[in-house]
Order: sequence, then C-alpha cells, then structure tokens
Amino acid sequence: MTTAATAPATAPTTAAPAAASQHVPTNGERLQRIAVALIDRLAAAAVDKVDELADRLQDFAQNPGGIGMTAMVQAGLAKMQGKNPVWAAIKGAVSAMSTTTKILLGLLLILVAVLSPVAILVLAIVLIIAGIVGAVSG
Repeated sequence: MTTAATAPATAPTTAAPAAASQHVPTNGERLQRIAVALIDRLAAAAVDKVDELADRLQDFAQNPGGIGMTAMVQAGLAKMQGKNPVWAAIKGAVSAMSTTTKILLGLLLILVAVLSPVAILVLAIVLIIAGIVGAVSG
C-alpha cells in the first residue's frame, strides 16, 4: 500500500515542473520572430522577381523580338563600349533581317544611288526655271 500512496504524490510533482518549464516569450522575442518571418517573405518575393527577370532575359536571348529591338540592344551595347551607337543600330537591324529583306534593301540602295543624280538634276532644272519665271514676271 505504500506504493499506491506514493504514486499519487509523485504525479503532481512531475506535472508542476513541466508547467514551470514553459517559456513565455518576451516582447523582444516576439518582435524578433515577426522580423524573421517578414525577412523570409521579402526574400522569397525577391527570389521570385529575380526568377521572372531571368526567364524574360532567357526568352529575349532565344527570340530577340525583331529588327527594332535588336537594333536598340546593339546601340545600347555600343554606347556602353564607347562606340558609335547609330552605326551599331544599323548593323544590328541589318543582322536581324531575313535574307530576302537584305536583298530588297540592297536593291533599294542601288536604285537610290542610280536615281539620286537624276533627282538632283531635275531639282536644279526646276529651280532654274522658277528663278527665270520669277525674274521675268517680277
């Protein structure tokens, strides 16, 4: 019977230290937990944004986005390297063109080179005639 009498006496003593060992967090500890949670969320958001940017850059590298975008990127790179951005933009635009477009552009430039002296000659004749008409009527 002595064992039965001692058993209830030891049960409350083991429960009392368990209740006493519970730690009540202070305001500083609570603030620290909130700060850690906030930093974790901000870091996760930053990682998501960096992943989105990396995906966009990868998409751009695989599909540059056309002649204008390629020209703009090449001009920006040339400007950062201290080179002429206009010439780099022209080179970038031509490099992004298809072969057919490059051939048509070449033919257009040849046509302009052939016809520009004719256009200048016609302009000079028109100006001479306008000057003569102005002198006679005026």
